[in-house]
Amino acid sequence: MCYYNAEHFVIFMSLQFGIDVDEEQVGEESFLLYKEELDENLVTEELLSISPEMVLVHSCACNKEEHEWLVCVASNADTDQPIFLICLKNGEKIYEEVLLRDGDNEK
Repeated sequence: MCYYNAEHFVIFMSLQFGIDVDEEQVGEESFLLYKEELDENLVTEELLSISPEMVLVHSCACNKEEHEWLVCVASNADTDQPIFLICLKNGEKIYEEVLLRDGDNEK
């Protein structure tokens, strides 16, 4: 099952940006979205093209060093296969990564 939580967020922030975050400072939320509900300003055409009609988005957020950080991992709502990760700093996307491996694209 693809589940992105505070522990994963802490590890990601440390490895990707060298920022130490306390798990207890991290807010978590998960929600289901239809593909057309994904924000086109944040989700590129490439990411939309590999996304199924329904995605489960796990998000983690915290405020650190006067910045608001948000990481979202989208997965296939039917298979739990992770599709992509995006990271926002103060509302602007600063990182994205395709998590879907070749051959895993089961829409």
